[in-house]
Amino acid sequence: MINCTSITNCDTEEEYRHLPTIIFLAIIMVLFIFFSVFGNVLVVLAVIKTPSLREEKSNYLVINLAVTDMLNGATVMLSTFVALTTDTRTVPYGLCNLMCAANYCFIISSMMTLCFISVDRLYAVVFPLKYIDLITSKTLAILIAESWIQGIIFSMVPIIEDWIEYDYHEITCAIQWHKKGDDAIYYVVVAFILCFLGPGLVLGFNYIKILREAKKKMKIWAVTLQTSKNNSVKKKVKKESASAKTVRSLLIVVCAYFICMTPFSVTKLIKVSSTRDIISGTVNSTASLFAFASSVVNPMIYGIFRRDFRRAFQLIMRKRQSENSVTRPCRTSYAIDQSTTT
Repeated sequence: MINCTSITNCDTEEEYRHLPTIIFLAIIMVLFIFFSVFGNVLVVLAVIKTPSLREEKSNYLVINLAVTDMLNGATVMLSTFVALTTDTRTVPYGLCNLMCAANYCFIISSMMTLCFISVDRLYAVVFPLKYIDLITSKTLAILIAESWIQGIIFSMVPIIEDWIEYDYHEITCAIQWHKKGDDAIYYVVVAFILCFLGPGLVLGFNYIKILREAKKKMKIWAVTLQTSKNNSVKKKVKKESASAKTVRSLLIVVCAYFICMTPFSVTKLIKVSSTRDIISGTVNSTASLFAFASSVVNPMIYGIFRRDFRRAFQLIMRKRQSENSVTRPCRTSYAIDQSTTT
């Protein structure tokens, strides 16, 4: 029998997870951790090792997004997996603060990076003549640094104000909004505007303009390909068409991010507006899983919708397999030599 008197939000024993539920959630978390780390490492290697991807400036923002998701999998998700499998009710104070801060930092950094990617694509598609002058390596470095600085600043406030506790049902350390709602209302408003609403509006505005411009250009490209006999012109048109497809994949990434983060955001807003925790444990756990899924889906989207990334992934995997096939006979021969000498 579980003693619920000292546990937050514990009214009945049914509020706690049973062994089959723990096993099911643990399997999901293992898959999430593996694919978020492995998949995003693959994205980073693809950009670094493939000259065509490395030359495209916007892919440095893609690397930043991949690093954010990879760190999320290696730290926050891993701590959630440990808390889940041990079925703990408490987490050490310092570790709890660190994991919560990391979680919010990664979420904010991801959102800002997606916003900056939309700005990059806006200039590349709508204002191509200004793109080379405005979107430089220095500009990208500043944008990447800003995404992390903003994430760190907003993630430190809950630590300073001592708002963080381990939430058994979210399976992570989080701000207990139903307890701190009055004190945290200003933080919530500012964070929501600067980290989510503002970037979200910029994203929407930019991609609407990008899609309108791409639609116009697609008609022009179709006519050009049919009428032009100049190979250099055809190559240029195909290159610009590939750029438009890149925009499509990035738009899918944005949509996937919002789909994954919506349950998490809605549950947080409900908690802020309520003086007590009215959300069930199942809904909390599901919202957390959806939020973690946002760090997993991006490599899959690149692999499905971007031919350049798909080829890069295949080359990396083939190279890895060939290296393994070369080292395996060497190890076998070494073992045979050792056995003959003995």
